[in-house]
Amino acid sequence: MIKFLFFQNNTYDNTIYPNDAALIPADRLADMQVSADGTDLTLSFYSMVETRGADTAIVLSITEDTGREVMAAIAEEIALGEEAFIVIADEANGDFIHGDITAIETVLDDTFT
Repeated sequence: MIKFLFFQNNTYDNTIYPNDAALIPADRLADMQVSADGTDLTLSFYSMVETRGADTAIVLSITEDTGREVMAAIAEEIALGEEAFIVIADEANGDFIHGDITAIETVLDDTFT
């Protein structure tokens, strides 16, 4: 089954698209890294156009020192979950794959690549 990871900002700005979002194939996930202070988790993705290296990243705010648990929840859902559509972080609806994700730091607007 092809799985997709969903991210959505809570960026209502009275435009036709009130909340910006990204839907990325799970098999494009290259790595996950916790920041030195333990409060951010960066998910890096391989290029969607088959160039070399990871060229897209989404940074999530997490509760301090919970990176291992959050990464485990994401990895487990990708590997073992039964749903093709996996909500990682949906700020607009308050839906997160793990309770220690608090926000999306990356702005998923038309400048996001």
